[in-house]
Amino acid sequence: MSGFKRFFGDIRNQSYIHTNGKNSVLWLSHHIPKTAGTSLREGYVGAFGQRSIKNMYSPDEVRVVSNGGAISLPAKTVILHGHFRAHPDQLQFYPNAKRIVWVRDPVERAWSLLGHLLAVQQFKKEYKIIYKEFDGRIEQNKLEVFKFFLTHPQLKKMNRPYRYHFSAVPISDFHFIGSTNNYAQDLLKLSDFMGTEINLFQKNIRVSSQSLPKNRGPYESMLKEEYDIVANYL
Repeated sequence: MSGFKRFFGDIRNQSYIHTNGKNSVLWLSHHIPKTAGTSLREGYVGAFGQRSIKNMYSPDEVRVVSNGGAISLPAKTVILHGHFRAHPDQLQFYPNAKRIVWVRDPVERAWSLLGHLLAVQQFKKEYKIIYKEFDGRIEQNKLEVFKFFLTHPQLKKMNRPYRYHFSAVPISDFHFIGSTNNYAQDLLKLSDFMGTEINLFQKNIRVSSQSLPKNRGPYESMLKEEYDIVANYL
C-alpha cells in the first residue's frame, strides 16, 4: 500500500461529510480543453480512488473557483480536476495544494477542439456560427473551416485558452507543467512529482478524416500569442 493510501485510509469508507477542503486538498489540476484531461482523470482514479477527486466541470462551481472563491467539498478530497482557471486566492483556501497543468501545441489543440465541436457539440452556439457559414460543406472544406474557426471574433475564446487560463496566475508559477506532445514521458515525471504511479490511459481521442497540412506556418501565425505563452513548455 502506498504512503498516500496509508495516510488517508481506505477511501471506500470515506465520509461524505462536506468540508472546505483546506487541509486535505493537495493538488489543483487545471484541465485546459483538449489537453488529455479525460485520460489524466482516469489515471488519477487509478492512483487515488474515485472519491478523492472532485470533478470541476459544473459551470457554477467552475465560475466560483475560477474567480477565487471556495466551494464545499466531500471530506478527504485530495484533487480538484477540471476546467477551472488558476487564481491566486485558491492557495489561501488550499494552502497545501500544488498546481498542475498540461499544455499542447496550440494549432494541434485547436484542430482537435474543432473536430470535437463538429462531431458532438452541434448544440453549441459556436457550431451554429460555423454551420451558418458553411452549411452542409463542413467536412468537404475542413481546412477552410479551420481558418474560419481561428479568425472569427466570436470563436477566438475557444482556440486561445492559454491567454485566459494564465491571465491571473502565470504559467511559470505552476508547480508541474506537462506537455501532451510528450505525454508518456511527462506522465512519468508527474508520477514522481505526486509520489504515486499515474497510469497511462488514452481517452476521448477522435480520429479525423482529414489531417493538418505539414506546413502549419499560417495557422501558427494566427495563434502567435498562444505560442508566446507555452512555447517553452511544449
